[in-house]
Amino acid sequence: MVKKTKRFAALAMAFAFAASGLFAKPLTVKGVDGEVTIDIPDDVYNMVSGRVDEINNALRENGVNKSQIENAADMVNEAYVNIKDYIPTDSPFTVAENGLNDFCDDLADVIPNSQTQQNVYAEAWIGKLFPGFHFGAGVNAGVSALDVSTLKDAALALGVDDVKDINDTLVFPTITVDARLGGIILPFDIGVTAMSIDTSKMDSVDKAIDPVAIDFFTLGADIRYAIFQGGFMRPKWSVGAGFYYTKGGVDVDDDTAKASLDFKSTTFMVNTQASIKLLCLVPFIGGRALFSKTSVDWKVNAEWARIIAKESDTYYEGVANALKWGILPSSFSGSSSGFSVYPQVFGGIGLDLLFLNLTVSGSYDIASKIPSAAVSVRVAW
Repeated sequence: MVKKTKRFAALAMAFAFAASGLFAKPLTVKGVDGEVTIDIPDDVYNMVSGRVDEINNALRENGVNKSQIENAADMVNEAYVNIKDYIPTDSPFTVAENGLNDFCDDLADVIPNSQTQQNVYAEAWIGKLFPGFHFGAGVNAGVSALDVSTLKDAALALGVDDVKDINDTLVFPTITVDARLGGIILPFDIGVTAMSIDTSKMDSVDKAIDPVAIDFFTLGADIRYAIFQGGFMRPKWSVGAGFYYTKGGVDVDDDTAKASLDFKSTTFMVNTQASIKLLCLVPFIGGRALFSKTSVDWKVNAEWARIIAKESDTYYEGVANALKWGILPSSFSGSSSGFSVYPQVFGGIGLDLLFLNLTVSGSYDIASKIPSAAVSVRVAW
């Protein structure tokens, strides 16, 4: 009778898993009183199966026997049967991992676009240093469209309900200081741009975006050579090249999850630009090619017992134990890196009022289909 009852319970659990789209796979681990084979949800099996030695060490250090292991595994499986009571997916590890990896790919495309929104001047060439002093310096703010739909999927799988109402497309911002100096003898100019932000060291900002902390650094430089030097009502045309380096990270420290994302991007750019001055207005148009190497790494440490269960649930303690012993992985990570070429078209208009220069520009990445824009205010002469 006991054997029939166990078979029926196992069959009922199998049907419940099938009905919820879940499957379990066997995994053999070793308690203090010998080996035991348990069922692991398919959603986490690949993460767990390669860490058997770590799990066995944790079981030994905590003095866990076979009965306790079987109970924890059963509670994890029960939690998965009821998982949609708390999150909108029955495969949270898979959805979170895939979502974060896909978001890294999107971020790797956006960062090079954001870099080239920096230090954009309406005039294709600002003039020589001698005779006459040609110089400009000010603040530049740029944005690039960033698809966060996959990040939302990952956040929902991690039990972060607050992201439901966020738009699928947000903006990736860049705020920099820049300067440009006219060339000497030859018709060229040189520009530099830089910015460093660490919100953890800015009390008011740190409190406003808590539990998120942002660390961001960017540095760039470019040179442009004037093929047509232009003049009053005559167009200017230049060709140039530039180099940009960006490094940053985002950390989130919440009650149910801790996450970190670090990115690094090195971009070489070649460009051409034409402009014409019409009284105080300077319309311009151009094209760029970006050669970029970008890497993004992420890591999540999730308190899954709080995400897929409540303390009042009968299976909560078993899930918590499974986490403690490694039967249910609490941390996982991923990355994205590679070299890509991004062709861009750009244009805009400048307003030149004595020593004040205002430039509004926009660009479009043809390969990644990413629109970007920037505005700058500078003192120039």
